Amino acid sequence: MNGLSNLITLVAPALFAVLLPIAAQAEKVTLGLSQEQDGGAAGRACMYIHQGQAEYRVVKPNELCPATLTIEAASHRT
Repeated sequence: MNGLSNLITLVAPALFAVLLPIAAQAEKVTLGLSQEQDGGAAGRACMYIHQGQAEYRVVKPNELCPATLTIEAASHRT
């Protein structure tokens, strides 16, 4: 098991070095409210669309959906 421990010790930093730049490419994007649905006592469903994908949030029955939502989205290199 000592060899496995040494391998993990060597591979883990290399893995973080590769993945860290990918994570650093995230950018904040503000989305506008696309649709909301009243669910009665269960609350209100808020839907925001970004690049063909939906972001959902649920708020309490007596609250309104926020007009905008800020998310972190991966930026694409061209």
